[in-house]
Formats: sequence, structure tokens, C-alpha cells
Amino acid sequence: MPTEYSPNARPAIVTVRSFPDSFSQERARTRTVDDSRYWSYVGARAEETSGVRREVRTFLETEADAKRSDLDAAELVVGELVANAVRHGAPPFGVCIDWHDDPPILCVVDRGPGMRPLYPAPDPESERGRGLLLVRALAGDVVVDAADGERNGTRVVVALPVHRRERPRAA
Repeated sequence: MPTEYSPNARPAIVTVRSFPDSFSQERARTRTVDDSRYWSYVGARAEETSGVRREVRTFLETEADAKRSDLDAAELVVGELVANAVRHGAPPFGVCIDWHDDPPILCVVDRGPGMRPLYPAPDPESERGRGLLLVRALAGDVVVDAADGERNGTRVVVALPVHRRERPRAA
């Protein structure tokens, strides 16, 4: 049964694993979660999101290949997208990473009014308006799923510039 959203709820940082419909409920209960592949956060207040960037970096560092990864860029991407959700969206704010495949996929969501699918070039004198341009430069393609007439919210999905360490193969 889904939990109702409460603006006074404490933030949760959880690992998540979903199972295909073909799994029985009993089998799903006995499966273990691979904490190295999934990470998520849901928070109700903007000030609670301040630690997300650091938490994501810590999660990525546990499995990242330092030579093939740009953890600084990944951390900056997370920070920019979370800041955009807080600045332009509305709670609850959600952040999740799926590292089932390489590279890890970041998804940031909010329940605000949405955003325009096209955004203008920032004014050269402005201190704002460069977040998505910066994200695109660091992470490549940015997928933005904005609100339509039937729902609120924005979802932004990017592949982070991080790669998992190679594991030694068994002989």
C-alpha cells in the first residue's frame, strides 16, 4: 500500500530494488538487495537536500574506477540537478541512481509546475541559467520529462560520467 506524502516527513535515503512481475511475492521477500547498484533519496523540504550531492559521491566512490571516472563532474551534475528541482520545482524531491549497467543512471524528480522543453541561452551578465548547459557538457544527453496538462512535476535523467571497477575474474 503506497505511503501518503507528508510535508513533515523526515527524508529517507534508501536502496531500492524492483522485481519483475514474474517473481512470486515469496521469492521477492527472500531476495537480497545489492546495495552497490541502487541508491535513492526522497525528501519533503528543500533544506534536507543539501547532503544529497555528498551522499551520491560516497555511493559512487565505493565501486568507481578512479582512472575511468570523473567523480567531480558526477558530483557537480547531481548538485546542479537537485538545485534546479529545489529552485524551480516543489516537494517531494526524489533522487535515484540505477547502477545495474555502466554508466550509472541518475534520475531527479520533483512535483512542481514543470519546465519548458526549450530554454533560452543565459544572459551573459546573469549568474543563473547555466545549470542544464553545464550538466549536458559534463554528462552528455539530458532527458527532461516535463509536466503536461494531466500531471505536475519534472523528471530529469542523465548518465553519470562514472564507470565501475573491473572485478577480477575467477580462474
